[in-house]
Amino acid sequence: MDKIFEMEMGGEKIRARLLTEDAPITCKAFEEAMPTETFAVNAKFAGDETIGMLSFYVPPGENEVPSVEPGDIGYYPRSQTLCLFYGEIMPFGYINLFAKVLPEDLEKSVTAGKKILNAGSMPLTITMPLTGDSNRKSNRQHTNPTINKVIASINNIWETEPKDVAFMRTHKRPPMGNFPCVIYSNFDLFWGTENLHVASNLVNELELEAAKKVALAYLKRTQERLGKWGFPEATSLIEESLSSIAKIDSKEDLMTLLHCLNVYLNRLGSWIDAMIPWNKMDDNLNLLHIEDPN
Repeated sequence: MDKIFEMEMGGEKIRARLLTEDAPITCKAFEEAMPTETFAVNAKFAGDETIGMLSFYVPPGENEVPSVEPGDIGYYPRSQTLCLFYGEIMPFGYINLFAKVLPEDLEKSVTAGKKILNAGSMPLTITMPLTGDSNRKSNRQHTNPTINKVIASINNIWETEPKDVAFMRTHKRPPMGNFPCVIYSNFDLFWGTENLHVASNLVNELELEAAKKVALAYLKRTQERLGKWGFPEATSLIEESLSSIAKIDSKEDLMTLLHCLNVYLNRLGSWIDAMIPWNKMDDNLNLLHIEDPN
């Protein structure tokens, strides 16, 4: 029997079915994370694609596809996002294809997608009926207290704008004020999570001490970059993570901590990204030409 979930966004209720046989790991993690409140934005490079961040990490490679069609729903491991493709698509990266919009609701996804594109950001609520042991979010505590703290930090900023982000609304540096600070902090968070992906991918390839050294270097660099823009809560959490990594004695704990930090930093970045008026910037952008001195 197909498992159906519902996405409420842009004034529409859109139903989709899970592809449990094709992507069992992704679907299981998705079910366990339900229900969830997040926000949706339009993808920057992939065309008609609505995206909303999810609160779990699943590695790439499950029912992985580079090309999709309208109605396909993927999980993008790099930024832990649900990707709903609703129209003209220019594939940007591989996704775990794990669900499909019901055919009769596809037009609703088009309507919602266009509203979200115009608005910049809109709330997204995802629910699904209880099915056995699903929809039961785990409260199990990890033996590593820092991992527990990162998970708690993710929960604290999931539905409430982080204080670090609220500060970025007011942060100014001469001579250009607020906008460059927000843009650069957004890119620093983006590359911080990219580096964490590299670090976590190397955990299984390297000896533990070497893998820890890579993770420490990348995290320290992210901490330094974010510190230029403020972010006292994020940099403090990274500082505690640096101390924890130095003491970690198993690859499993190292991988878990890196994945949790990835979700935390991506969620922080999603708040920054959602307040940037990307949909209006292109209309107002006039690229400058450097005059030829000759």
